[in-house]
Amino acid sequence: MTLGGPMKLLSRIALVLLVATGCYLPSDFEADFNIDSKGGFAFRYIGDITSLSLLKKIGKGEVSGDALTKNIAIYKRDLARDSSFKSVDYIENGRYKVHYEYQSNIHNSKSFTFVRSNAIFLRLMKRKDGYTELVGNRPPKRYVDELIEKGYDTKGVLRIWTDAKVLKHNAATVKKGPRALYTWSINSMRDPLPSMILLLK
Repeated sequence: MTLGGPMKLLSRIALVLLVATGCYLPSDFEADFNIDSKGGFAFRYIGDITSLSLLKKIGKGEVSGDALTKNIAIYKRDLARDSSFKSVDYIENGRYKVHYEYQSNIHNSKSFTFVRSNAIFLRLMKRKDGYTELVGNRPPKRYVDELIEKGYDTKGVLRIWTDAKVLKHNAATVKKGPRALYTWSINSMRDPLPSMILLLK
């Protein structure tokens, strides 16, 4: 996403931007899933994450100087307490550059969420009917409209490699092979959310 200079940007952040504490907005990312037919999966995310709670504080002028430095560290620690975040580096205006990697087996873990359960961007879950489903998520529409109006949006690429049987998906492109590649090019929070249903062994 393209943003103006820091002072110009902050002057454009509406004071009515009310978002849930702990909410994070991914952007400018590459996200990759490898899902095998027996349920093993690995997920990697490299890109930016904006703390909307910190952005709100900055926009309302609640933090500056030492207080801003302390808040930057607080939200960095909040992300980094998940050891799957290999690096978390602050950029500006509530935004962090991150590298995240996680692997497990969906038969054992039952579900996986990124960024976390109270700030879901992607979720992989084992359903009660035995199918495994990948679903995307976004903030409520009133927040989406305001964030986009102020220059904040979700952009990136999601790729899934799998040798499992895919029953349904809305990927933009598919490359067949021993491990098929499904790709979503995400240009806005207003785009259809990524979805996939798999039948695993």
